[in-house]
Amino acid sequence: MPPVELFGANDDEPDQPPISQDARLNLMMQRMTATSDAVVRASQLVMSIIKQNSDRMMLDENQDLVITGRLAFYKVDLNAFMAKFTNPFCYNSFDVVEVHPKNGMVKEPKTACVQVLPQENMPAYDLLGGYLLGLLNDDTTWLQEALGPLRRTLMDIYGLAPSPLSESLSAHFKRTMNGMFDFRKDTFTFNGTNGWRWRITFGRPKTQSFRIEYQKPRQTWWNPMFENHLEETTGHFSFTTFFDTVEHLSACPAMLKTCREWESDPIFVRKVAVDYPPLARVMIDLINEEKYNPEEIYTYYDDVVSQEEATIILELDQQISRRALAF
Repeated sequence: MPPVELFGANDDEPDQPPISQDARLNLMMQRMTATSDAVVRASQLVMSIIKQNSDRMMLDENQDLVITGRLAFYKVDLNAFMAKFTNPFCYNSFDVVEVHPKNGMVKEPKTACVQVLPQENMPAYDLLGGYLLGLLNDDTTWLQEALGPLRRTLMDIYGLAPSPLSESLSAHFKRTMNGMFDFRKDTFTFNGTNGWRWRITFGRPKTQSFRIEYQKPRQTWWNPMFENHLEETTGHFSFTTFFDTVEHLSACPAMLKTCREWESDPIFVRKVAVDYPPLARVMIDLINEEKYNPEEIYTYYDDVVSQEEATIILELDQQISRRALAF
């Protein structure tokens, strides 16, 4: 087949004369030069960001860019980024960034994989500019949903004690769930659903676990849920970190009435049901099913509860059955 027939003419406008090969090559050249022009402009933007923030951005002897964020120091491997930009076919994302506490650079820093969501046709250096600005203004970006890795790293460094994180963390939870930190008592109190309030006690010696309590509508006292949440639950993912725990509890007890078995901890669900009649009525139907067996409960995907956990679940099931008769 002749090349003209193989590659066709202007199929979108059949009445128009064929587009010549020279015209197609010119169009290709225009697209490439437009792309290179955009790269130059984006590179200039990156340079202007660094120069305008020279008091908080400096290159070290290895050409790594050290950024003084509001929450931490960051070291960005610019050489690795440029190597990927030189050969875009090996480019996937940014390398991990070193994260150092604000009290000084450390020999063994934590790392985080910080992602910037690219937009179509965005030059790579525009992406780099957004990345640098995000780290520079970390006190407003670290709580964004997409920056979970950075959030986990910062929490690993500082924990929940008063730190550079405290101000933005307190403002975020106050805005989203009427949450309140009391750093003198190491507690965080926040809203759940259906008039429930939750209180988490942290900063406990020799353990990373939380004490979890709840308060029902019109109650002035706190009811115990877990004294040591890591030991007393099944290790469900919803209680893995502080953020996971707060997010899960803030949706409870309402979401427990309709959630699937693996979406919450089975011990937690039953502890709530013992004191929450709408959930108890849902649970009693499950407990009374002929095929129901506490030893076959999955905590998450393929993880089955242990024998000890199954015994605890059975005891809670019996409490739910007794309470259901009283409702």
